[in-house]
Parts: sequence; C-alpha cells; structure tokens
Amino acid sequence: MKPRGIILLALAALAALLAVPLLFGGVPGVPVACPAVGYAYVGPVELVFPTQPSSVAACFGDGCTPQPVSAGSDGKWLVPQSEPYLTPPASVTSISVEATNNSGARISHVLPIESESTGEHPYGPACGGPFRFKPVQVPLG
Repeated sequence: MKPRGIILLALAALAALLAVPLLFGGVPGVPVACPAVGYAYVGPVELVFPTQPSSVAACFGDGCTPQPVSAGSDGKWLVPQSEPYLTPPASVTSISVEATNNSGARISHVLPIESESTGEHPYGPACGGPFRFKPVQVPLG
C-alpha cells in the first residue's frame, strides 16, 4: 500500500472513532447538534375532577364558547382537539371549563394545559422528544 493510502485509511479510521460517540449520545462537554424536528401532540386533553360532576363543557383558546363534553365509558372526561372544542387558529395552551357539581353549583375556570415528556428520545435526551399533555385538575368549588 502506498503511503498516501495509509494516511487516508488512518484519517478515515480516526473520523469513524470520533463519529461513533456523537451518534450515540455525544461526548461530555461537547454540544449536541439536534435535528430540526418539532413535535405536536394532537391527542385529547383529560379533565380530572375531585368528585364526579353532573355536567361538563369545555373549549380551547381565549374567548371560546364551551361545548358539552361527555364522560367516556371508562369515566374519563376527554376533550378532543377538534371542532367544536377547537376552532383554528386557537392555541392549545389553556382550556375553558364549565361544570356543574351534584349539588347544582356551577364553576367556570380557564386552566393552563401543561405538557410532559413521553420518555422517548429518538435523537437522545439532550434533543428532547415527543410530549403529551398532563391531565388538567379542575377544582369543583
């Protein structure tokens, strides 16, 4: 093998050795370059009540008109990110909830929607990953 070939082979081996840690979590102290990937959660928002309400209405966005929501067969109150609950260009960062408890008292709240990581990090923990909404705790009082 010619000296030039040996040098190129050595450089290729060195480049491979340096690339492996970057592909599998990076090198401590070295910034990680994350891909430009945005994650959108389009699943429902779960409303959690301290006691079972007799009626619930909800919607997303400022100034929206809450629409009736039905509890699922599992007893969960899920508000889908679709019409009539979400009218574009609303942002899904808060939810307006109106509910009636069993004694007939009505409540009305605008509550923040918080998110959490799903724990899946396709590009490593430093790059974040998919998220989901945390259940929204609705006070009935």
